[in-house]
Amino acid sequence: MTRLSISLHIFALLAVFILTPNSWAQNKITFAYSSVGAMATGVWMAKESGAFEKHGIQADLIFISSGPVVVQALLGGDLHGGSAATNAVVNAILSGAPIVGVAGTANRPYHRLYVQPEINRVEDLKGKTLGVTRFGSITDNLTRILLRKAGLEGAVNVRQMGGTLEVAAAFQNRQIAGAVTGDLRVAPPSQPKLLVKLIDLGIPYSMNTLTVSRDYLRRAPDTVERIVRGYAEGVAFMNQQKERSIRAIMKYAHMRDPKEAEEHYRDSVTYLEKVARAEPEAVQTILEFIGKKGMPAETFMDNTIVDKLTREGFFDRLYKKS
Repeated sequence: MTRLSISLHIFALLAVFILTPNSWAQNKITFAYSSVGAMATGVWMAKESGAFEKHGIQADLIFISSGPVVVQALLGGDLHGGSAATNAVVNAILSGAPIVGVAGTANRPYHRLYVQPEINRVEDLKGKTLGVTRFGSITDNLTRILLRKAGLEGAVNVRQMGGTLEVAAAFQNRQIAGAVTGDLRVAPPSQPKLLVKLIDLGIPYSMNTLTVSRDYLRRAPDTVERIVRGYAEGVAFMNQQKERSIRAIMKYAHMRDPKEAEEHYRDSVTYLEKVARAEPEAVQTILEFIGKKGMPAETFMDNTIVDKLTREGFFDRLYKKS
């Protein structure tokens, strides 16, 4: 009887340990981010702060330099999830891709139009070339929205460069007159001029979304929820731990200049949503631009997890001390 009692006691202790949330078996996932700008910061912080691991996610983060390529990798089964440009996700779903956004990073456009020093007005771009990462990317989408609003659609060439680093190199070599991007990092003597902040256009715009396949969401809803929880805690960490966040930004963005990292941090705090919800009106801007105005945002975004966490007070608890 004594041996039986000891065995039962040990079993009970093991059961408690196994069921404790912090002792969850780690789910290994591969997760991609599509830029080294502010929209990626929440993902970096979820990893660096241990938030993913806290929620049972062992995430291998990889950088893929364009939203459409992240979508392709997701469709190919190479990823469990990714942070990709919302417009790339929308276009893929319209083409039949079985994917869905489960959380939104930002609902306002933080990109800017940087140009060569001699350009003083948007109208001066007529006949010149702007660089984008890839056709269908967020830089392409925002570039064309800006040109349409300025009445320059068709009057300015748009050239696909490949990625953010390639855009910067093309600017430095004066192969392009400018680019719409979150951050244009070039070496002297290049001197990019900030000409337009797209937020000043006054339009809502869904920047990036945490995206998974619909099959994965159906098979592993708990894991997807843990990813969203970890991401949200990463954003909270960013807001509450400035110095540690700046060090992480320098690490992931390969920055050496603390001033650049400070600017990146400021953009991240300003634009990343504390409640990671993809707002329907911000998605509608994309749909209107591509001629699909009025389609339900739910076709592309599933806010079920975020809305559940909101009702539970999860986001409120993350910021109750800040």
